[in-house]
Amino acid sequence: MNLEIPPDALAINQSQKAGKTPEESKILKAQNFKLPGLTRYREGVMKESFYFVQIVDPRFGFAASPEESCEDEKNNMEKLMSLLNDLNPKPRFVVVCGNFTNSKPDEQEYFPQVETFKDCFQKLDSEIPVICVCGKNEFEKEPQTASIESYRTNFGEDWFAFWIEGVQFIVLNSLYYVEFKDLDGFAVEQDEWLDSVLLEAQVNPPQYLVVIQNMPWFLSDSNEAENDNNIPLSTRHKIIPKMKEANVKALISGNSNNSSKNEGLEAIQTSPFSDKDSPGFRIFKAKTDSIQHKYFTLDNTPKDLNNEFN
Repeated sequence: MNLEIPPDALAINQSQKAGKTPEESKILKAQNFKLPGLTRYREGVMKESFYFVQIVDPRFGFAASPEESCEDEKNNMEKLMSLLNDLNPKPRFVVVCGNFTNSKPDEQEYFPQVETFKDCFQKLDSEIPVICVCGKNEFEKEPQTASIESYRTNFGEDWFAFWIEGVQFIVLNSLYYVEFKDLDGFAVEQDEWLDSVLLEAQVNPPQYLVVIQNMPWFLSDSNEAENDNNIPLSTRHKIIPKMKEANVKALISGNSNNSSKNEGLEAIQTSPFSDKDSPGFRIFKAKTDSIQHKYFTLDNTPKDLNNEFN
């Protein structure tokens, strides 16, 4: 008897099992390109500066691969959750930028990895929401339309906007600019939506805007040559001028620890939390007209953020 499960059936089954309702998961799921509660109506005015935390590429299952274990990543993430709970003041949110697991949804190890990833956030303070930004490992090796729909079932829409204290955050699926650019019109839909958000920001300005995605727009200069770690030059030339006109202050992504400014627009990258030697994360302070940020490891995390960012 052949008991082998077809890869597509396995992916669908695991995808359904991995999905949790909002009541079961601390991860906010975007609907209608918005996050529940984090709207302009509730968060449209800046009363004071605030903090938020970025984690990049946790890749649950990476350290033990090819063995099936997430213990290293689980221990590090739970330690980080404890550290974040002790921060004063509390961060307004935690954003995880891409590659939540080491395996992809059509691989057998995906389900236990993604479940362990989600469960770690149950140890985070209930007042700190978690926001997920997709990366390459959230989709099959050869993604189809069903791959996008599966991700949206589990984690919510893959592009959206939200507001905190008058600052508008834009989350993008950077894969639509590279590997997924020809996938059933999703890239066009995201571009049209982004254009509308940036235009609205010029007509009815927020305090400023921040763009978050997994892949960097650029590392040092918006006109730098194309490589595997930046968005294609033609796309940059098309979209970055619109961002500047709309008062986007920062482009936050993964890759390696780096930041550079280009005509008032700062590109900020954070290295993977899955770094076996020194897992780390970045804390941001959003002020009335600018953003500060610092990178920390699990061994040098501050508790008093106002003192650290004075």
